[in-house]
Amino acid sequence: MKRNINLQELSKDHHHGLLLGWKIRQGLQRKIAPEAIKNYVSYFVNEALLPHFREEEEVIFSSLADTDNLIQEALKEHSQIEDLAKRISKKPNTENLNLLADLLDAHIRFEERTLFPHLEQNLTAEVLESIGQELKNRHQPFIENYPDEFWKRSN
Repeated sequence: MKRNINLQELSKDHHHGLLLGWKIRQGLQRKIAPEAIKNYVSYFVNEALLPHFREEEEVIFSSLADTDNLIQEALKEHSQIEDLAKRISKKPNTENLNLLADLLDAHIRFEERTLFPHLEQNLTAEVLESIGQELKNRHQPFIENYPDEFWKRSN
């Protein structure tokens, strides 16, 4: 299914989130120190993930009722991912890094396969256009410029 044009920028961000999970797994497979992976996770969370979550929450989720079960699920998952990222920033370990990769994958697939189609079906064309305009005004696409490409090297 083709994504509504007004939600496409956020779907593009999801690609970067899936890549974060892949990079974490590649780093762990290559026996990169969890501390080095944690540094990238912190960079990505601050530069891409948290701004993305805020845009979804402030621009999109507010367009549906607070009681919408799918919005509540997405908010719960945002909170779980943020909490786990904070734990990793304090004490990185393989288990939590793997868990973050898994949670991100599941969350992004939920949003792409369930939540966004739900929004496209339940929001009017006018509301979707308004969302698109707001995102156009505030969205900054993530540009990767992290200096340590640990996912490409061996330890």
